[in-house]
Amino acid sequence: MNKRTICNSLLIVFLFVFVSSVAIAQTVSDSNTVLKKVIVTSNKKQNVFTKPIPVQLLDQQTLQQLNSYSVGDAAQYFSGVLIKDYGGIGGLKTISVRSLGASNTGVLYDGIPVADAQSGQIDLSKFSSTFVQSLELDLANPQQVLLPARAYSSAAVLSITSNTSSVVNFAKKKWQIGVNQGSFGLWQPSVGIYLPVTKSFIVSANAEATWDKGDYPYNFNNGIFSQNGNRINSDITSFQGELNALKQFADSSTLQTKVWGYSSDRGLPGALIFFNNISVQRLTDNDFFAQSRYQTKLNSTTTLLISAKYSNLFTRYQDPNFHNNAGGLDDRYTQQEGYLSAALSKKIGKYITTSIASDAALTNLVANINNFPSPTRISLWNNLAIQFAKSLWQINASLLNTNINDKTEVGPSLQNRNEFTPTIAASYKLAPSSPFLLRTFYKKIFRMPTFNDVYYNYISSIDPKLKPEYSNQYDLGIVYSKNYHATIKQVNISIDGYYNTVKDKIIAVPSTNLFMWSVMNIGKVNIAGIDLTAEINGVLSPVINWSVRIAYTLQRAEDVTDPTNGQYKDQIPYTPNNSGSGIATLSYKKWVLGYNILFSDYRYALEGDDDPSNKLPGWTTQDVFVSRSIQIHKIGASIKAGVNNIFDTRYDVVAFYPMPGRSYKIGIVFNNL
Repeated sequence: MNKRTICNSLLIVFLFVFVSSVAIAQTVSDSNTVLKKVIVTSNKKQNVFTKPIPVQLLDQQTLQQLNSYSVGDAAQYFSGVLIKDYGGIGGLKTISVRSLGASNTGVLYDGIPVADAQSGQIDLSKFSSTFVQSLELDLANPQQVLLPARAYSSAAVLSITSNTSSVVNFAKKKWQIGVNQGSFGLWQPSVGIYLPVTKSFIVSANAEATWDKGDYPYNFNNGIFSQNGNRINSDITSFQGELNALKQFADSSTLQTKVWGYSSDRGLPGALIFFNNISVQRLTDNDFFAQSRYQTKLNSTTTLLISAKYSNLFTRYQDPNFHNNAGGLDDRYTQQEGYLSAALSKKIGKYITTSIASDAALTNLVANINNFPSPTRISLWNNLAIQFAKSLWQINASLLNTNINDKTEVGPSLQNRNEFTPTIAASYKLAPSSPFLLRTFYKKIFRMPTFNDVYYNYISSIDPKLKPEYSNQYDLGIVYSKNYHATIKQVNISIDGYYNTVKDKIIAVPSTNLFMWSVMNIGKVNIAGIDLTAEINGVLSPVINWSVRIAYTLQRAEDVTDPTNGQYKDQIPYTPNNSGSGIATLSYKKWVLGYNILFSDYRYALEGDDDPSNKLPGWTTQDVFVSRSIQIHKIGASIKAGVNNIFDTRYDVVAFYPMPGRSYKIGIVFNNL
C-alpha cells in the first residue's frame, strides 16, 4: 500500500459522506416545514470510583491531552498496566494487567469482543485514539449486567467506546479533519463526518492514515561495548477506517452496525545485536470486521441483547534472510471467525437484576506452509450473572462455562476443555453521605493456549501438550470520593491490594525478531501488589481550571514452582516492582498546558535468571504540550504542539528494542463539533 492509495481511500470516504450529506439536505429541505422542539442532551461523565470493582476511565478530554498515537499509548496511564512496546509508532503494543499476560486481557470495541485466536494478544497500535470517546479498564468483569458471555472470560477488560456509540452525540451534521506531523517522518491525517439522517438515525465515517520512517537514534551498550546508530526497518504505512450506522427505534430499541478495516505494511526492526545490525523482515496486516448489536426491551423488566460479528485477519511475514531451500520466508496466514451472542437480563423486584448469556465462535486459521495444522476451534461460552443493589450494598456474582474444541487437518490437536469459572464482587458504603467505599472481589480465570502457542513455532516442533493456564484473583480496596465547593472541586482516590495465583502460566517472549516467539509453561506464579489511582480537579479562578491524575503500582510477581530449584521466587520477566504515571493540566480560557510522566522500575528480561546481566534498568519519560482553541466563523480549530520524552531518556521496554528519545508532534484539527 502506498501514499497514493491511502490518499485515494481517504478522498473516497470524504466524498462518500459529503455526497450523502448533500442528498440528505436536499431531501429534508422544505420551506413550509414547521420546526419541532429540539431537546439538547449529552452524555454524563461517569464517576467510576463508585463501582464495586476497580474501574479506570480515560474520557475524550483526557485522551486529547495525551500525546498518544494509538489506544496502546493511552492505556499506559492506567495503574496495574504493562504495555509491552517494541519501539516507535509501528512497534507492536500489547497490554497486560496485574502481570496476568496480554492473553488474559479482553478487549471490547463498542460492546463486542475483539479476538485474535492466532496470537491471543490484541495489538493496540492498530486502534487510533482520534475517534475514541472513552477508554475504560475493568478488573474482573465490566459493570453492565447485559453483556456477551465472552466478556466475562478475561481477567480484565479494556473497553473502547467510539464517538458514534450514542444517538445523543449527533443532533446535527458534524465533521472534523486534521493532521499530525512529528519527528522521524511522521504524518498522520484524519477525517470524520457524522450525518443525522433523522433525529434517531445517524451514519458516520472516519479514517486515519499514518506514515512514519521510525529512524530514531539510539545508544546501545552492555558495559563492554557501545553502539550508536539509527533504528532501521522500523517504518510503517497504515490506514484505518470505519463506517457506522446507529438507529434508535420508537420503543427505544437500538441497532448499531460497524464496518472496520485496517491495513498496514511495517518493518520489524528486530533485536539489536552488536556488529550485526541487519533487519529486513516485513509484516503486512489486512484486517476487517463487520459487527452489529441490537438491544431492545421486551417489557418493563426484561431486556434482550443480540450481537453478531465476522472478522477476517490476514498476516504476511517476510524474511528473505531465513536459511531454507526456498531462499527465505514468505508466510501468509488467514484467520476467520464467525461470532454470535444472545443475552437476556431480568429485573426482579427493586434490588435484584439477573442475566443469562450464550455465545458461540467458530475460528479457523490457514497458512501457505507445508503440513500446517490448519486448526479450527469451536468455542462456547455460557454465563449466568446476578446483581444486588440496596442502600449501601452492591453485590455482583457470575458463573461462566467455557467449552473449547480444537480440530486440526494435520497432526495432533489440543485436548478439549470444559471449565466453570466463578466471579463474586461486593462493595459497602459506610453511610449514605460517606465518601468512603469498601470493596472486594474474587475471580477465577481459565485461558486456553492460542493457535500460535501450540500450532506454530519455528523454534521447536509442534507441542500440543502445552497446558492451559488457570488464574485466581483476590482484591480488597478502599475508595474515597467527594465533591467540594472551593479551589478543589472533586477528589477521587482508590487503593486496592491484590493477590493473584497462576498455575501453568504461559509465557511468550520474542526470540530472533517480533514474529518468532518462544512459548513455555511456568508451573506456578504468585503476584501480589497494590494499585493506587487518584483524580483531583479544581479551579483557581472563573477562567483557570486544573486537574491531576496519578496512577501507581507496587507489585511483586514470583515463580514459586519448585522450592528446591534455583529459580524459586525469581521475578517473572518484564514485571517491574514499581511503575506509574501522572497527568497534570492547567487551562486558561482557550489555552491548555499539560504535563505527563511515565515511569518503571527495573525488570528482568528472562525467566529464572535474576542476575545483573539480565537486568533492565528502570526508566522515566516526561512529556509536555500546549494547545489553543480558536473560532473561525462557524468553524472551530484546535492547534496542539507537544514534546515527548523531553529529557531524551534512552531506555528499553523490551530488551534490545530501544525506544525513541526526544520527539515532537504538532497537530491541527478543524471541526464544527
